[in-house]
Amino acid sequence: MRKAAGFFLALMCLFTVQVFGEDVSVARHQVAVDISAHQFASAVAKLAPLLREYPQDPSLWTLRGLALDGLGQTKDSLVSFDHALRLDRRYAPALEGAAQTAYMHRDPRAMHYLQQLLLLAPQNPTANAMAGALAYESHKCDETIQYFTASGETVDQSANALGEFADCLLKADQAAQAERVLSRGLQLHPDNIQLKYNLAVAELGNHQPDQAVALLSPLSTVQDSGLLNLLASAYVQINRPDDAFRTLEDAIRISPEVASNYLDLAILCLDHYQEQRSVQAATAGISRIPGAASLYLIRGVAYAQLGNYDKAEADFKAAARIQPDQPHSTIAMSFIYSDRRQVDKEKQLLLNQLRITPEDAVTNYLYADLLIRLGAEPGQTAFQQAKKHLAISLRSRPDSVEAQVLMGRILEQENDPAGALNHFESALKVDPDNQAALNQELLVLRKLHRRDETDKVIEHLKSVLTKGLQQGIRATQVRTDSGAR
Repeated sequence: MRKAAGFFLALMCLFTVQVFGEDVSVARHQVAVDISAHQFASAVAKLAPLLREYPQDPSLWTLRGLALDGLGQTKDSLVSFDHALRLDRRYAPALEGAAQTAYMHRDPRAMHYLQQLLLLAPQNPTANAMAGALAYESHKCDETIQYFTASGETVDQSANALGEFADCLLKADQAAQAERVLSRGLQLHPDNIQLKYNLAVAELGNHQPDQAVALLSPLSTVQDSGLLNLLASAYVQINRPDDAFRTLEDAIRISPEVASNYLDLAILCLDHYQEQRSVQAATAGISRIPGAASLYLIRGVAYAQLGNYDKAEADFKAAARIQPDQPHSTIAMSFIYSDRRQVDKEKQLLLNQLRITPEDAVTNYLYADLLIRLGAEPGQTAFQQAKKHLAISLRSRPDSVEAQVLMGRILEQENDPAGALNHFESALKVDPDNQAALNQELLVLRKLHRRDETDKVIEHLKSVLTKGLQQGIRATQVRTDSGAR
């Protein structure tokens, strides 16, 4: 993000320095003219006698740094800037020259120079923009937002910088601000497809799928499968599934080796109860990308919904072979074994996965739940194992409502109502209307004779149940009306 304006600003600063008299000022001016005319070798030659006569002049060392940078001698250029800064550590032209040179050549000292420059000139837009780009490379989004904001309109000059700025804003849940930043940039770069793509991402993040469709649909003929995939996502959000199907199929034709297009199409089919079409999409992807575990996994889900459990199990096992360290396939097979009451297979499956991923939250929860379902009781080894695995699960995922409720039930069985209540309350902080947690909380409060709190839970539970019944009635009415028509 090196700007000519910043470069010539540094030169203009040099012109005004009057340290060693009129003669050196004229000579310095001639060197600056050479540099502005890209006559870098001539500038270096003229600087040699000047530096011998005036070795304490930081402006001359700064000019030498600029000239050497122009000659591509980055290391020697930074040595000259550093020499100028040893003479005057607050000399802004040297800091600006060093910062720009180090930034352009990805020298690790670039951020140091920029931070020193910003101490002197905190509003310097170019320095802030460069610091924002470096902060983004270091995955420091808070600093990225701070620097790019301070850069003002300078960040708008680079579509890539705008994308970095917007990415951090989205990660900080500032989708509306990301949308404003990218819209402003698009006014300067109206034909930039990358900017339009990023703006559509921000619009979707800001719950504006109609705007995303309006922005991307005119680009549907562009041979960009990623853009089409994003457009399909926007179509889904405005309930235009046929357009989403068509767009994903176009994306597959453009990039038949990209697994995510087949995966998204298969998921879309499942969402619209087209299981066989989902199988076909995943199968097409597998034929092209046989190492894509996600495609086996989604096809297994489709087979399971079709009731073809043997094929589902085969696909889940294939996914597990491809990615043995990922528990998704194990979790899916666990549910199939549970539905088919194949307890021994389910237990062995989960144990095998725990040997591979001993800290996985979901696998530990499922194994603890299985042990409790098999009748483990306090005092038994299996009961203590369940408690241990559940503790591991909650350590990784304390926001898991199911795990919190199960731990509460276990503690209740161990006659620890106060401990149980803590877990039920933790579950309700995540999901205030969770009926299982409310039911268990009610029972424990009664045991503890906490009458006022019990009454409040009863009222809450009544409200939740009433709401559920009303939703059920509305669903029944919709189905009845539909049938009558």
